[in-house]
Order: sequence, then C-alpha cells, then structure tokens
Amino acid sequence: MSTQVIKPKVKTDEFTSVLGVLVVLGSITMLFVALFVSYSILRIQFGMWSKPGTGSLPFTLGVINTVILMSSSWTYYKGQQYAVADRCRQVRQWLGLTLGLGIVFLLTQLNLWRILIDSGMTAQSNIIGSVFYMLTGMHGLHIIAAIIALTWAIIRSTGVAGTVEIHPIKLVGLLWHFLDFLWICLFISIFII
Repeated sequence: MSTQVIKPKVKTDEFTSVLGVLVVLGSITMLFVALFVSYSILRIQFGMWSKPGTGSLPFTLGVINTVILMSSSWTYYKGQQYAVADRCRQVRQWLGLTLGLGIVFLLTQLNLWRILIDSGMTAQSNIIGSVFYMLTGMHGLHIIAAIIALTWAIIRSTGVAGTVEIHPIKLVGLLWHFLDFLWICLFISIFII
C-alpha cells in the first residue's frame, strides 16, 4: 500500500496577480525615475527655478494634497485590517473613505492647476510649467487608474454573501500605497527642493 503525499494546492492565480502588480509597479517606477532624472537635469541647467518670494507654486495646496493622500493610506490600511477580520461593512466604509479621499486629491490637484493656469503658468509658458504638469499629470493619471482599481476591489471583495475576499484588497493596496509614496517624492522634489 503506497502512501500518497498530498501537497497543498498553490494558488497560482494569486501568485500571478501579485507578480502582475509588481511588474506594473516596476514599470511605473521606471517611468517616474526617467521623469525625475529629466527634471533634475533641467533644474540644474535652468539655475534659478523661480524668483525668490514669487511663490510660483502654491505650497499650501501641495501640503493639503500630501495630507489627503497620507490620510488615504491610513484609511486603506484600516480597511485592510477589517478585511483580515472579515468585517464586510467596515471594509466598505474605510475603503469607500479612501476612494473619496482619492477623488478629493484629484479635485484639489485640478484646482491647483486652475490657479497656476490663471496666473499664466501653463505647460507651454516655460520649462517649469512643462515639468510640473508632466510630473503631476502622470501621477494624476495613475491615481485615476488606482481609483478605478479600488472601486473594482470594493465591489469584488465585499460582494459575496457578507464575507470579504482579501486578495483584491491586497493587490490594490500595493498600488495605492506606492502612489502615495510617489507623491511624497514629487512633493519634496517640486515644492521643497
């Protein structure tokens, strides 16, 4: 009589989806590294980036957007904790709040753009405008994609008979937290340095 060893079934779909998200994050990283290198070269060549005291970039709105995105990371974290505890209602609440914060971030960013355009700083006006709109625009497009992914994760993870499927939440969480970290890099590069 032979004994058959039963191996636990590896969830290849989960592995493949995590690998896919990591490949996407690697691609986004390469894109933004190229943008940051270009930004650095232009900044060094340009010399004085703006006249001291002119306040060409509204620092307060940059800080507000940073607070909004950092808050969204915290609300996402809370949603993940409730997902682990299989508390469907709280998952929907916290991830819904994260979704709302992401939308508020985009609206605040659009308001920042409107203020800059009204003051004459457009993508065509000078190198500062070109670089600013390219960096923040690319980040904004990725936030839109993350909002769509988060909407999918909320629907997918909390729609089955009151139980929470945590894998979609973990996948989107990788993207969400990565984009928040990326914003911190953008904020420091554009508004502080």
